[in-house]
Amino acid sequence: MSFYKEEANIFYIYFQILKKYKKYMGKSLEGFELTPAEIDVLTFLINNMDKDITASEISTHRGISKGLVSRAVNLLKDKKLVETKENFEDGRSVYLKIIDEESKVAKRLKDANEIFIKQLIKDMDIGDLDLFLKINNRMLNNIKDIEIE
Repeated sequence: MSFYKEEANIFYIYFQILKKYKKYMGKSLEGFELTPAEIDVLTFLINNMDKDITASEISTHRGISKGLVSRAVNLLKDKKLVETKENFEDGRSVYLKIIDEESKVAKRLKDANEIFIKQLIKDMDIGDLDLFLKINNRMLNNIKDIEIE
């Protein structure tokens, strides 16, 4: 028996947010002829522009296969939207960067992302959001302790 009777709602809520986010971003970028995997890669890079990101990290965080990420990255490189930078710490991987952060695609991604987040957190006060982030970070840390046999 669980101490928290609504634990199924946690999974449902996160699933619904991700599902709506992917659908929203896909609709927002319709005219750019991008695959869902390309959109996943681009949104991850836009949301983490201040970090060095590898394809493996995108695969882990987005929950999509490394092969799918690799194909998406190659398509994005062909479209001149993403470039690779050498990873001096690990020669087996490269960092991914958006080539032009002011391109139409990047601007549309940033705008759509901002609109989505504003809509998602509307009518919430900053204290509630801070508590939400604190709880989510604690759960994220707790996940690391869960052993899978």
